[in-house]
Amino acid sequence: MVVEVPQHSPLGLLSTRTGDRRTMIGHVVVCRADDGTLAVWHVDTEGLRTAAWVENAEDVFADGEAARRVLLRCRKRGLLVWEPTGAIATLRELEAVAGIPGTDWEARVCAIPDLLAEIERIRAGYQERVAEEQAVKKNVAPLDWQLELPVPPPATPAELQELARFAPLTAPSAAATEALMIGQLCAWVVQRWRETAVVLGRRDYLRAAFGQPTVLPPAWEARLADAFAADAAPKS
Repeated sequence: MVVEVPQHSPLGLLSTRTGDRRTMIGHVVVCRADDGTLAVWHVDTEGLRTAAWVENAEDVFADGEAARRVLLRCRKRGLLVWEPTGAIATLRELEAVAGIPGTDWEARVCAIPDLLAEIERIRAGYQERVAEEQAVKKNVAPLDWQLELPVPPPATPAELQELARFAPLTAPSAAATEALMIGQLCAWVVQRWRETAVVLGRRDYLRAAFGQPTVLPPAWEARLADAFAADAAPKS
């Protein structure tokens, strides 16, 4: 018998629960490369890879059962991407091969540039609230982020890799290399959120304005929880 142990984030939060107590389990990364490989990665809410598969794309797209197997790995998860067009096209082709109804993949997209932008908006809100507090209290310290977010944001994954000082990644296939990169960048963004959320634990007036810390930013959590709920609900 396998016993599942609840996982807690460094913030002391249950990593599978959103701020409004809904269930989320994480992300799926889907990469199809010109070398004929298809990679599917599971990345949890902490930005950690928890499972990985690399297959011959030609075999998968020629076999309905194989396509259904790949799609099953994508259930209940947000679609983690840099830019969603390629991944969504791959998933829709898989659905056609498998002969199953289409999923609203756009509603599940967790695009890394958008995730960074959400964190930046939240940080800006914190800064405004701190400034208001400083206007009436002389002993309020300014916010000092461990790492400032880039302005303007990186235009490509390579730019963010360079900013994060990541060494070039190499995997046995092009699809696996891309999936590794997306997962690595996700973990970097998750860390930026942790640094942001920790501020709430230190300042009561920020918690009063913005609520308690959460595992991920609210919109990001909502995407993951909505994906889980959509696939967990009984089919009519």
